[in-house]
Amino acid sequence: MPIYFKILRNGDDFSCTADNGPAFFVGRRVPYEGHIGLYNVFARSKLERLNYAASDFQQPHGFWATLIEPTAICEGLNFLTLNTYDNAALTFGFGQFAAHVPNGDFVKYFRALLGLSNAADYFPHLGVVDGRICLTDGSQPMPLEGDKTTQPLMNYLNPGLSEVQDSEVVAAAKFIHWTSSSADARVAQVTEMVAVFRTYMSNADSRVGINGCSGNLCCVIADILHQGRGGKGTTWPLIHQALKSARPYEALLAIGPPKFNSRKATLKKAIDARPEISAKRWSSAQKDFI
Repeated sequence: MPIYFKILRNGDDFSCTADNGPAFFVGRRVPYEGHIGLYNVFARSKLERLNYAASDFQQPHGFWATLIEPTAICEGLNFLTLNTYDNAALTFGFGQFAAHVPNGDFVKYFRALLGLSNAADYFPHLGVVDGRICLTDGSQPMPLEGDKTTQPLMNYLNPGLSEVQDSEVVAAAKFIHWTSSSADARVAQVTEMVAVFRTYMSNADSRVGINGCSGNLCCVIADILHQGRGGKGTTWPLIHQALKSARPYEALLAIGPPKFNSRKATLKKAIDARPEISAKRWSSAQKDFI
């Protein structure tokens, strides 16, 4: 049975109820580079603290659950993190999955959510048909995403960046309530984040060669790729140069402009606090850490 979401507004703060249950915080209306949208992680936010912890997901992910944790810390840790104010239209989760990338992390994560048994409670008009997220309430399924664009999906979730729309608030509330209420929905986030990091490692192995590299080096490489702080067209040359340097860990951490120094420091602290990361080595033959 589809859940009914009611919007509650207090100034710039938006909350919702689900089927007349307790109100929960969705986000605050904020301006950003000429856009207006929702954001929910800030000082004294009313957002539920539902944080990722590697220890909760050792099964079935093992070491990978630990490898993604430093980046999760850099992204704020909270499974419910949301923004709708930038060109991604909607970004969600502790890995900050962004809806604007075709076949990207958000799209794959949302496909997984729509495969859960309670998907129709949240998005009764959507389904995955032939591997694509589709509107399913017409005579024929209508794809909302493809290999070249996710614009229809972005429009469905957030119809405009000039002001906060009711449909934007409800879509955000659905992701938050679903993730808060369902362990399976949280598992879907973790599973996609691990898949993303596996892809980063595979790409790094083919582009610069990381066989035998310690886990701390690999963790920094993954974070660089996840944030995109290496710069367009320069990321792989910078990573290759860092790996060949006398102090590769420090050189990798230095990649990116000064405005990211706080993130770099947070990343280093998180990695150094987990010696099990440095103890592992990447094996090109096994395509995994050993």
